[in-house]
Amino acid sequence: MHEYAGSIHVHSTYSDGSGTVEEIASAAQKACLDFVMITDHETLHGLFEEKDGWYKNTLVLIDTELNREDHHYLAFNLKEEISARGLTPQELIDRVNQLGGIGFIAHPFEKGAAMILNGKNYPWTSWHVRGFNGIEIWNYTSQCRDGAANLFKLYWSAFFKGNANVNRPDPKALKKWDQLLSDSQRVLAIGGTDAHAIKVKRGPFRFVLFPYQFLFNTINTHLLSPLEFTGKKEVDQNIVYSALQAGHFFTANNKVYPPRGFSFTAENQNEQVIQGDSIKNNKNTVLAVKSPTARSLIRIIKDGKVVSESSSNRLCFKVLGKGSFRVEVYYRPHLRRMRPWIYSNPIFVE
Repeated sequence: MHEYAGSIHVHSTYSDGSGTVEEIASAAQKACLDFVMITDHETLHGLFEEKDGWYKNTLVLIDTELNREDHHYLAFNLKEEISARGLTPQELIDRVNQLGGIGFIAHPFEKGAAMILNGKNYPWTSWHVRGFNGIEIWNYTSQCRDGAANLFKLYWSAFFKGNANVNRPDPKALKKWDQLLSDSQRVLAIGGTDAHAIKVKRGPFRFVLFPYQFLFNTINTHLLSPLEFTGKKEVDQNIVYSALQAGHFFTANNKVYPPRGFSFTAENQNEQVIQGDSIKNNKNTVLAVKSPTARSLIRIIKDGKVVSESSSNRLCFKVLGKGSFRVEVYYRPHLRRMRPWIYSNPIFVE
């Protein structure tokens, strides 16, 4: 399998980000990303102006984030724009699906902060919907600003001290994801940076809050594909979209420890699959997890509960019944407490 690391949920000057596509691509190259997915609000102008494609060693894809006032929805692999005005959340999901797109609910439990946009927030409240591919469980920018008391504390906690809100996925989003999986829904999970590179002016001071390159070294998506990038735009974009739709990826905080090499598979005498796939249950079905370092705590989760764990870099678990199984990996530093690190997509045992 080939592994490709990238940043999902990024904004440029085509909406409310401060960087051009070229500047974002440059930041992604410096962060050693294989791809970056730009999701400007309700526009595909960058796509129509052919700003997508290869920028040296980084592939840029142009996608979109739909809805301005509520129920933000990340839509990937669209070739035409959609106006979300007047559409219910379910109608919006259906429209994206009709156009062959891939859709993820963005920052579903966002709270906001009084000091930013007068406390405006954009949660998802319509949970009766069906047909979406997944939800965003980890959003660096959104979670960092949630509850921020003032700009100084926001800046200090984000860049120096560390912020408890962003050091792990949103607990409410994780809980909702497990509920959906327990309800036998095939729901995937992504992590995003929600990068805007916000330019701030305070008296004589000028600085950028959450620069692109900084964020591109935090919450990233690692795609898995049997296919190798070719250097051809259309072919390689299809590799990215195919892996995203299939759930062949995991989310990781790259600031914790390099996550490349993580794997989560299932096999029996008939087949072997990876995360995002389904496998028939029988008495020989085994889940296998491999972490890039022995300083790991690996947990296999089913219905929101830990069914197996290991304080090493490997874990095997014999499946005893049907269900959706996902993996969490925590990094164990020598002197500090464990840190949330890797979150897989489920393997669906049928």
